[in-house]
Amino acid sequence: MHATILRYFVEVARCGSVRKASEKLFVAASAVNRQILKLEDELGVELFDRLPNGMRLNPAGERLLKHVQETLHEFQVMRGELDALKGERTGHVKLATMDSFFIDFLPAAVEEFLQAFPAVTYTITAIQPMDVPQMVLSGQVDVGLTFVSRLPAGVIAVALARMPLGIVMPPGHPLEKFDRVSLKECARYPFLRSSSNPVVSSSMSPEFFRFWDEMEPAATCNSTPMLKRLIMAGKGISCFSKIGFIDELSRGDVVWRPFDLDALNSMQVGIVVPTHRVLPHVTQNFVGRLARRLTQTEIAAAAF
Repeated sequence: MHATILRYFVEVARCGSVRKASEKLFVAASAVNRQILKLEDELGVELFDRLPNGMRLNPAGERLLKHVQETLHEFQVMRGELDALKGERTGHVKLATMDSFFIDFLPAAVEEFLQAFPAVTYTITAIQPMDVPQMVLSGQVDVGLTFVSRLPAGVIAVALARMPLGIVMPPGHPLEKFDRVSLKECARYPFLRSSSNPVVSSSMSPEFFRFWDEMEPAATCNSTPMLKRLIMAGKGISCFSKIGFIDELSRGDVVWRPFDLDALNSMQVGIVVPTHRVLPHVTQNFVGRLARRLTQTEIAAAAF
C-alpha cells in the first residue's frame, strides 16, 4: 500500500475528522476522503465508524493503526541505521523562534522532517521576537523564525509570509464588531500581555510601543498556550498574529481583528539565516521545508 494513503489514514485516526486531517496535511478534504475510501476498498473492510461529529476507528481500524505505527517505526529505525553506515542524513539543527511557532507549525515541521531525516538532532529555543536575529547573527543558532522588519547586517530573510499583529478575543467580545481595532478601544478591556517588552520596536510603531509600555495588564505570561486558555476563558484580550491560533480560529473558539495601525498590518514573519557562513546541508534542507510550510500557513491564515 502506498505510504501516502497510510499517512492520511494515521492523520484521520489522530484527528477524528477528515476535515481536520486535511488541514494538518495541507491537502484537500476530498483527496483525503478519497484515499481513505480507496484504502477501505483495498482491504475489503470499513476502518472507521462515521459519526455525526467525526470519525472513530472501529476494531479493524485500530488493528491497522497498530500495524502501521509499528511498520513506520521499524522503517525509521532501519533508515537511521543505513544513514549511519553511509554517514549521510545526519546533523544538528539549531533554531530560535518566537513562542507562537511552537503551537503547531514547528511540531508538524519537525515531525515531517523526521520521516526523511530520522537521525537528525535538534536544539529549538523560544525567545522574544526581537532577539531572534541577534542569535542567528552571533552563531548561537543557524535559523530563526520571527517577525521581520529591519534586520542587522549579516542576517537575511529567505522566506516571508504576511502575518500582521492583531487582537485575539473570545467570541462575542465587544471588539468583535470592529473591522479594525484602535488602541484606545483595547485600553478599555483587560489585556493579557505576552511579555513586559513590546513585540515591536518604537521606530516601527511609536503608538503601539507606548501603549504596551504604559498598560496595566491583567496578566503577563510568556507562554502562548497559557494565554490562549485565558483568552478562551474570557479573562482578557491579547495581541498576536494568527500563526498560533489557526485551529482555534477555524473552530470559532477565538476571534481575531487587525489593528487600525498600518505599521502593524504590514508585518511579516519570516525565516532568517546568516549571510556570512554556509549552513550544513541538512539544515538547508530543513529551511527549504520550513519555507514551504510557511507559505501554506499564510494561505490557511488568510481564510479567517
